[in-house]
Amino acid sequence: MEVIKRILAGRWLLHAMVSREIKSRYSGSLLGVFWLFFAPVLMILTYSLVFADLMKSRLPGVNSHYAYTMYLTSGMLVWQYFSEIISKGKLFLVENAGLLRKNKISKIIPLVSVVVIALVNSLVLAGFYFIFLIFLGSFSFEIIAIYILQIAVITLFAFSLSGLLALAHAYIRDVGQFVDAVMQLLFWATPIVYAPQILPPWAANYIYLNPVYWVSQLGQQVVLGWPIAWNWLFYSLLLSAALFVVFYIFYSKNIQKIMDDL
Repeated sequence: MEVIKRILAGRWLLHAMVSREIKSRYSGSLLGVFWLFFAPVLMILTYSLVFADLMKSRLPGVNSHYAYTMYLTSGMLVWQYFSEIISKGKLFLVENAGLLRKNKISKIIPLVSVVVIALVNSLVLAGFYFIFLIFLGSFSFEIIAIYILQIAVITLFAFSLSGLLALAHAYIRDVGQFVDAVMQLLFWATPIVYAPQILPPWAANYIYLNPVYWVSQLGQQVVLGWPIAWNWLFYSLLLSAALFVVFYIFYSKNIQKIMDDL
């Protein structure tokens, strides 16, 4: 595809944007990039201490002491990756308008850089999560395989959705604030901090209207030994592919006009 060729041609800018973002996050701090690793360790330890040890949180039908921690962290792996791409990706055209107008490069590169940075953060969290599972004796290579599938599908979905939102945000600036509010609601509509088994029957049916849950549930299922809902992964892949086609069509038809107007 032409868009891939143009992204590769502008990979120097992609590298520069990713490096600048990572360096700017930790510039001036004494520990520097150490904070990239400290945050996920602290999150897992907090989940273990607060939910497993202090609150004694348990999952229905699961006896493992740290089952809830595994369930919660697995869900957060997908959610944090997805939400970071959406929250920053929806702004990529407006925030980089000056740079994109001055350079004859693919206008999609800033969005790709958002995905790359979010992927780095997700991989770091996943690495410590896998170490945590090894310590508990609950690790298996199937968990890594499922994680890779989750990341592949949610990347396509989040990339396409944030791209469409960025196109809309270029015309209507209220889109940014609206999406932030919806993301708060979507988080609680995704069974991450609670198990779907505790929901009343009428509510349990509605959680499958949430595409993020189609993907996030797989990691929770594999780590707890529950049956894996492969059909929902297939549905999410179809939805993501269709969404990408829609984004690509709108992007191709409107990007030049948007650049002229910004």
